[in-house]
Amino acid sequence: MAEIIIADTTRQYDGTHLETQPLGGTESSVIRLARELARRRHAVTVYTNCTTPVEDHGVMWRPIAGARPETCDLYVACQHPRLLRFVKRPKRRAIWVLWQPNHLKHYKQIGRVWWYRPVPVLQSLHQVTIYSPFLPRRDPQILIPLGLPEDVRGHAPLKAPPPRRAIFASNPQRNLGRLVEIWADKVLPRVPDAVLDVYGVHDIPPGTNAWDVWSGTLLPANQPAHVRASVVVHPSATREGLIEAMRGSRVLVYLSHKVEAFCLAVAEAQALGVPAVVAPVAAVPERVLDGITGFHEADPDRFAERTVALLTDDALWRRQHEAAIRHQQGISWSEYAGRFEAALLADRFPITRSVLALPPDDSDRMPG
Repeated sequence: MAEIIIADTTRQYDGTHLETQPLGGTESSVIRLARELARRRHAVTVYTNCTTPVEDHGVMWRPIAGARPETCDLYVACQHPRLLRFVKRPKRRAIWVLWQPNHLKHYKQIGRVWWYRPVPVLQSLHQVTIYSPFLPRRDPQILIPLGLPEDVRGHAPLKAPPPRRAIFASNPQRNLGRLVEIWADKVLPRVPDAVLDVYGVHDIPPGTNAWDVWSGTLLPANQPAHVRASVVVHPSATREGLIEAMRGSRVLVYLSHKVEAFCLAVAEAQALGVPAVVAPVAAVPERVLDGITGFHEADPDRFAERTVALLTDDALWRRQHEAAIRHQQGISWSEYAGRFEAALLADRFPITRSVLALPPDDSDRMPG
């Protein structure tokens, strides 16, 4: 099959980190796609800021600081136009746009995009909408919504509603402070026993009170003791711990952020059956079926009302919980890889199977 090279400079990581370290959406997506492409019999090499070569799940991981590869069948640069030159003469270049596409038109980057003219792979309608007309354009654009891992898909509905706990599971720099203000002013007075659990990748060590470190920055200053007690910032959790916390929450609350190009946190919560109240900003509203699996609310008062309703109304929670499990399972990473393969390689290699199917392996051959 194809020789595929992926390059990403987001952070220092390799494929083994998926099971051993908390990762952001970009890193986990690169690992999952690479593994699934390798399962489809492609020769996959990923270059990152890792320090040593590693082989993981059939994928070769290499330090990007080493020698540049000469060629491959498909080269995928993650996000950054400066990476487009990394493979010298690939047979096809693509750019996987995992963040907002606005930076592609930056005056320091747009020349690279026009010079190499990579095939853009987008993940949300929001990205399509804001994709600059000054960039090389495909019509239609390739849009594949990110896959969801199997550990969040296919769960049975809960037998009983969780306690009155809400969850925030994104980068705390993405409007956590304003969310806590709404929580303190408009939610907690109406649901005094409610708890807001804050999860995400951050640098707060275990045993440290986030209010002592973040007050006045990521958390609002001068909050009374009962508000501080109701907002619990957890250390960066394991994958299993985060899933357990989500399943134990009645509602995910997120004011969204302009940089969201997909929002895996909301997508995974919805797949787990967690209703969500979100502000309709960037790609986030694409992850929630308004009025069915949660609510889109820009107004702070309405945002708080919807949150209170899901914390206190068991019938509403039940309807939206079961609707999320029915309708919000997304696509698997195996299907994502199949769509990715079909979009970028089907004119170069004979791919006639379903995007859900793997190619035959040696065990399918007749002996002799």
